[in-house]
Amino acid sequence: MMNVYIKSVIYLTVFGGVGYVLSEVTKPSKEKIDKIRQSQSYAESDDKSRKALFMKKLKEAGESSEPIYLKKRKED
Repeated sequence: MMNVYIKSVIYLTVFGGVGYVLSEVTKPSKEKIDKIRQSQSYAESDDKSRKALFMKKLKEAGESSEPIYLKKRKED
């Protein structure tokens, strides 16, 4: 009966230790964090421009009497 509790404590310690070591090993460096933040800001600006283009197209479709699915695609 006591053997089960000892095994449980050992497993908890081992898996907790492995989890801690993996979290420390895979932690990104300062340079990688800065690079991720920089690329994220570029993605956000690109996302904002896409949203603005979508809203422009949506506004044009709302003001037009012709259905949007009948309009020909034109490059802006």
